[in-house]
Amino acid sequence: MQSKKKYMKKTIVLILMVCLAQIIYKCSQSEPAAIKEATTIELKDNWYYINGEKFFIKAIGYEIGARPGQHPYEDEKKDHLELMKFDLENIKKGGYNTIRTWSQFSEAQLQLVQESGLKLIMGLEVNPEEYYGDPKFINHCKTQLENILKYAPKYDCIITYLVINEPQTDHIHEVSATAFKNLMKMMIDMIHEGHPNVPVTLSANAMISDWMDESMYDVYAYNCYGYNEGQTATMGFRDYIKGLNGLNGLDKPFIITEFGHSVSPKGGFGSFGSRTLKEQSEGLVSNYRDLIDAGAVGMCPFYYADGWWKGGEKGIHNKEQPEEWFGFWGGYKDVNDKYGSPRPVWFAMRDYMKGLIISPKNKTIHTNTTTIPLELYNNETIKKVIVKNRDEVIYSKNITSAGYFADQLTINPVGMEAMELAFEFFDAEDKLVKNESIIILASKTAIELPKLTIEVTPRNDLNESKNASIKTEIVTNENFKLISDLIVSYNTHLGWDVGQQVSVPVKDQLEKK
Repeated sequence: MQSKKKYMKKTIVLILMVCLAQIIYKCSQSEPAAIKEATTIELKDNWYYINGEKFFIKAIGYEIGARPGQHPYEDEKKDHLELMKFDLENIKKGGYNTIRTWSQFSEAQLQLVQESGLKLIMGLEVNPEEYYGDPKFINHCKTQLENILKYAPKYDCIITYLVINEPQTDHIHEVSATAFKNLMKMMIDMIHEGHPNVPVTLSANAMISDWMDESMYDVYAYNCYGYNEGQTATMGFRDYIKGLNGLNGLDKPFIITEFGHSVSPKGGFGSFGSRTLKEQSEGLVSNYRDLIDAGAVGMCPFYYADGWWKGGEKGIHNKEQPEEWFGFWGGYKDVNDKYGSPRPVWFAMRDYMKGLIISPKNKTIHTNTTTIPLELYNNETIKKVIVKNRDEVIYSKNITSAGYFADQLTINPVGMEAMELAFEFFDAEDKLVKNESIIILASKTAIELPKLTIEVTPRNDLNESKNASIKTEIVTNENFKLISDLIVSYNTHLGWDVGQQVSVPVKDQLEKK
């Protein structure tokens, strides 16, 4: 019996060892199973295509390790996986399909994003204030990127790399544009080789980097805020960003990597501080609409949760530091609270993004036609869309799948008509989920528009002279009227300060004619 028991024990142990070996083998085999079918990314028609389908980037800016009492760039790096998992689930419930970061994720963090089903626009931790031509800094960037590319290509949740955030014009001028360009090219080439078919770009600031030729990047990307001075003040937020998009040539996808409204109790200007919760909610929705109208196919509002560290004291929520109050989530009880609570803007954006109208866009002109392109981007809630003009239903369609939707909209303008198209989105129970109006100018015949000519002297290089002359000529049209004076702003693009801004009365000039 003793020998038989020993034999049975050995047999059981052997079976257990075999089973354990099989479990270990299966576990080791399942490690790369996070990617069953590789995601394909294409850039064409000025859009992102994911697995052959147009993909509108509904992202939100996201930092981990940046909650009360934390500093993402000074503290010891930790993954914070439990908190991050909560955040990602929350972000997905909020209607977002992508997150945007300012620093690279670790492999454990990337795996969490992959499992969440969210896509990632991953920023790299490249200090924009360093000397771009310094061999030590170049080597640091190269080594850091080499390490990232050892694991990042395994995760196809990454749909774009941001190699640097807001490089300053005066700094580029000081260290030389050649040094900056060479550093950028090195990193772009490394990513193209190490992680093929994933777009690479930078996040430039729209106010100070509109002069920059971004053709070396795969995508045009900008941080855009509604300042009450400079280009957005003279041209308006939507029209300036639309002009910026056109300045690049309209030959690549155009995405917005930051925009937002700060609810700091004090400080700031424009959208950059001292906004009420209501103004933040309405401002984000308005900006989202304006940026779609400007041609953007991706949005990354700034940002998910307040960052107390931005004012220099990570344990204190500084009431006069606007940078600390952009969060869609805030309301932290104390420095130990890492979860907080949602602000009204969280719910406003969740509802607004359920059905996005990509086309038609506001202020567009449609002539010599009775059909215009209809493009929507819906979430799974939307099951029907109706379009009305002056309370008359001119379009009704059942929606069978989430994502991009395209069709034609038939219109019947009376003469030259400013048409307000009322869009209504419904769920499976035929309940109204969202409504929104788009205003277009339409005519079955050609429309003669007013003409604007701007002549600048010297023509090519303002550095050739200490004085610059700007001559503006407006040719009016009886069908249109001027609604404001001419606003002129001088911006050196060096630093954040802008120069003189003046308003030139136009009515007086017209009366002199």
